[in-house]
Amino acid sequence: MYTTVRISTATREELARVARDELGDVDLDQALRIILFDRSAAAAVARMSLDPEELKNYHAEAALLAECDVAVWDE
Repeated sequence: MYTTVRISTATREELARVARDELGDVDLDQALRIILFDRSAAAAVARMSLDPEELKNYHAEAALLAECDVAVWDE
């Protein structure tokens, strides 16, 4: 299901540029979903930063995950 949203032409063009140049040429709906998710994730990390121990744990877990072998397809 879709709806219409009124935005300026300049905003639409900026969203299209981000979708094309920064997000791998996704459609505008997907670009907006990615941007909203990123904003939500950044807000969660900001809230976490209020608790230094929680932020330390987050960074430690992120470092562990970054070292994982993520290959899921081997041709």
